[in-house]
Amino acid sequence: MNENRKRFTVRRRTQNEQNERDQPEKREADALMAYTDRLIGLSSAARSIKLRPIERERLEPLFRLSDRLNQSMPPVRPSAAFVQSLGQDLVEKAKRQALLTQQLRRSALIGAAAVGSLLSIASLVGAIVFIVARIRQRTRAQTAQVPSA
Repeated sequence: MNENRKRFTVRRRTQNEQNERDQPEKREADALMAYTDRLIGLSSAARSIKLRPIERERLEPLFRLSDRLNQSMPPVRPSAAFVQSLGQDLVEKAKRQALLTQQLRRSALIGAAAVGSLLSIASLVGAIVFIVARIRQRTRAQTAQVPSA
């Protein structure tokens, strides 16, 4: 059992190494992101990616550029007042949006009910007209059949 576990671990490591060899751009992008994250204090050194010499050589200009950008353009954090104001604005906007949606649904329901009522009335009027026409037709037919004395 223990031997199978070792084989699996070794096989998994070799697959990971193969994936790393097959995707050098991804490894380089991950290494650059880890480097910049460490520069701005978002990540610890635990996330460092071991680069091969050729990869490090390709990334060195980007590392230097990241250093210069970090020195000349340090990350900016919004003030607490701005964050609070933004949060309140978003909550108010969400409430207005929910109210507007509710009003639109109510209007659509009232409109649909009105159309349904009009159709019902039109059907009723149509039925009455049809019945009256049939009664008149029968009356005419009966009058035409009755001989005059």
